[in-house]
Amino acid sequence: MTYQDKLNEVLLAQSQNELFYIGDISGGAQVLVKQIIDAMDCDMASVWLYNNERDSIVLQQLYSKAENKFSQGSSLLRKEFPQYFDALDDDQVIVAEDAETHPATSCFLEKYLHPFGIKSMLDVPIWYRGRSIGVICVENLTPRLWKKEEIDFTRIISSFYSFAFSMKETRDLADRMISTENFIDKATLVSITDSKGRITYVNEKFTKVSGYELEEVLGKDHSILNSGEQPDGYWGKMYETVLGGGIWNDVVTNRNKNGNLYYVDTYIRAIFDSSGNLEGFSSVRQDVTGIIKASKEIEKKNTYLEHAAKILRHDMHSGINTYIPRGISSLERRMGEEKAKELKIEAPIKMIKEGLRHTQKVYRGVYEFTNLVKKDVVLNKSECDLRSILEDYLNSTAYRANVEISDLGKCNVNEALFCTAIDNLIRNGLRYNDSSSKLVKIYRVNDRLFIEDNGRGLSSSDFKHLSQPYVRKEGQKESGSGLGLNICIAILEEHGFSISCDKLPQGGTKIEIILSTCGL
Repeated sequence: MTYQDKLNEVLLAQSQNELFYIGDISGGAQVLVKQIIDAMDCDMASVWLYNNERDSIVLQQLYSKAENKFSQGSSLLRKEFPQYFDALDDDQVIVAEDAETHPATSCFLEKYLHPFGIKSMLDVPIWYRGRSIGVICVENLTPRLWKKEEIDFTRIISSFYSFAFSMKETRDLADRMISTENFIDKATLVSITDSKGRITYVNEKFTKVSGYELEEVLGKDHSILNSGEQPDGYWGKMYETVLGGGIWNDVVTNRNKNGNLYYVDTYIRAIFDSSGNLEGFSSVRQDVTGIIKASKEIEKKNTYLEHAAKILRHDMHSGINTYIPRGISSLERRMGEEKAKELKIEAPIKMIKEGLRHTQKVYRGVYEFTNLVKKDVVLNKSECDLRSILEDYLNSTAYRANVEISDLGKCNVNEALFCTAIDNLIRNGLRYNDSSSKLVKIYRVNDRLFIEDNGRGLSSSDFKHLSQPYVRKEGQKESGSGLGLNICIAILEEHGFSISCDKLPQGGTKIEIILSTCGL
């Protein structure tokens, strides 16, 4: 047998390598490099593949004849051996009879050639889908003149590996498709019908949600699920869409076997054969019953809330702005100053009037806040001197003396709601405060408003946590609903402002509000 015949015999054997056909590139490469050694009587043969970044090649399989063993896993970096990588990029078959002097392999001299005693190298790029994905390397420990038939042989071997790589990708794609199909089958309701709309397949999820067993729906159409909730012409538009080649989508109201409504986000398409003839229809549905019911419940509660807000605004307005002021005015008129002095009720009357004045301010905030319940309402804002409106709001409070307010400039705000939000932050700074001299400072730097207290201090993570509705700090002794901070932030965000919090090193909390829509 001639040397060429021997090489051809190995090629024939490799063309029937079952490992390549099933895409086992690791096992296939192991057989391949061993066959190269046996056929060409060289010392080492290996397969290397590029990493994803293509800045190195990674050893897949290497066989050493002297040691009679395989090895994997080492890598060669492009930045260390640029000449070699440049040659591979240019699709060069590297025929290095003297590897120490060859332009592409001399860079390996100190780190590879000398340590392993390699004298000659034959490297052939592996091509797949128009680019090199790696290299097959054949090495000899003695100087060797590589023959043309050996170079051609290695080229063909590289094409076998490329084929195996293709089969691996095909297998991986098939596995991913199967995995995706299994996922869809578990997560969604799937059904298939023939061209007449008669059901030929439904998955387990379909039967579970609809309440019908497989044998109860096979051969029937989807009218078995018809809820009667869809308007006339609804399904006609669906057929018009899918028969035109489109995919139809909508949330459909169905009725299960027990007569209860359920809701499915539905996608339907028509299935055509290669000649364009209609074969049937397939549909995928996501059960969104929980979401729809929750949405309807929220819509119902919003209706109640809006109605309650109207009642609240009307009744509070009548009491606070009409009846109580008239009553106080009538009382003062009938009693007169002398009688008030005689009865020593001047101070109580003054307190009632101041309390009413503050309540009227609070009412304005409640009115504006409940007004936001309405759909598409835009917050009413006007340019205000922030220090002036805050001082006016706080003047009738018991804690006014504990608040220092610097010049805050002007800004477009809803006066009532802005004061309500800032007042909430002030009260928190005073309430959660164990100092003997409780103090809150409010000042402004450029477009940032700061509210600083000398209380217990609140970290940014705690602030974020307590900003959620109905959340209170564990072990907190003070009573509260856990809604104040959440509502305060909602008001500021409605203004287009952002708010953050930090715990001060010396103790206390520093709230920062970015007044993004305000000038200085």
